[in-house]
Amino acid sequence: MKKYYISFIIFVLAFVAALVLIYAKANPSSMLYSGDSSTKRSADETSNLEWHGRVENEYGSYTGTLINDLFHGEGKFSFLTGESYVGDWRDSYMAGNGLMIFPEIGEYSGDMNNSLRNGTGTFKWDTGEVYEGSWAEDEMSGNGKYTFSDGSTFEGVFSHNKPISGTYTYKSQKENQSNNSEIETLVYEFSDSMEHIVFTTYSGLKYDGDPSGLADKGTATIVYPSGNIYTGELSAGLRDGSGKYNWIDLSGNTEAYYEGNWSEDQMTGKGKYHYSGEEYPYLEGNFENGIPFGTLVYYKESGNTFETIWNNGFCISVKET
Repeated sequence: MKKYYISFIIFVLAFVAALVLIYAKANPSSMLYSGDSSTKRSADETSNLEWHGRVENEYGSYTGTLINDLFHGEGKFSFLTGESYVGDWRDSYMAGNGLMIFPEIGEYSGDMNNSLRNGTGTFKWDTGEVYEGSWAEDEMSGNGKYTFSDGSTFEGVFSHNKPISGTYTYKSQKENQSNNSEIETLVYEFSDSMEHIVFTTYSGLKYDGDPSGLADKGTATIVYPSGNIYTGELSAGLRDGSGKYNWIDLSGNTEAYYEGNWSEDQMTGKGKYHYSGEEYPYLEGNFENGIPFGTLVYYKESGNTFETIWNNGFCISVKET
């Protein structure tokens, strides 16, 4: 199972690294006036002389509707740094709905306020990544969906450009995969109090449980390529602790199952081995490295028991009790 854990960690690291870069890649010039905005007059406080024209200042040039000397209404601003904005203005601030283009980075379309992305909007990077959702003070904050260039997505809650809870979904774009241990699909849910993943591999294995079970200790349900199913505790990706293993036949029915203790992927410690999908008959006692060890009790049916002695996986003595 460790090989599956490594693949999962690669996905998570790539996911986190991409999000860390978002703010650095796409933070627009926000203010068009270097003076104290509290002393600047608003269009509502001036005699409303509305006109259409072109104005240049230290940040670039504006073409559009003005009220007196303020950008107010619809207009376009071309920044000296290369960015451009087309959309709504109020009192010389980008406010309302508009489109902001960042050369060789991408573009934002959506709500603006005080020349910052505020409200609902979509950012499309030239690399193919897309974020759709809520913004606050120029950062992804609130509910949103981030789509990566490989088609994988994160949907949930963001704060300061970072995901804090939600679901990351991955599906391989490869039609054929020679490495059967490689992950084909993955769904990763997390919050402050919970982590949960479901992934499948090209070999047909399915893991559903705690991510910690792949590296440290956790619990999960694993469906193996054979169809057999394990539900219980894991340690570093191995069956370890308390768990149940079902052997499944070609018809999908349980042909035998074991409930009890495990160590390093083997039945080890106290447990019960059931010879069919039913409760009886079963063998109860101590197991070691996957086989019965020492004295165990065989329950043929309720009230009908036998004492058995096992050595190297073979029953060497049977006595009715």
